[in-house]
Amino acid sequence: MQRCKAKSKRSGVRCKNFAIKEWGVCRMHGARGGPKTRQGLLACKKGPYRHGLYSYEALQDLKECRKLMKKCKEPC
Repeated sequence: MQRCKAKSKRSGVRCKNFAIKEWGVCRMHGARGGPKTRQGLLACKKGPYRHGLYSYEALQDLKECRKLMKKCKEPC
């Protein structure tokens, strides 16, 4: 089996993991790639919901709060 061709930036030592066939690098150095289709991209964006800090609704609320704060700072 072929070894990964990736090297450390700091020490210059090669990775000791096995490379994925036809890629030359291991799964941790980019052999898997990313989503290739539109459906795959949408699935990655949807992803697991963790905390909602950057959800669409939270961002809309934040924009609304910023608008209100801007209005409060303007002189009457």
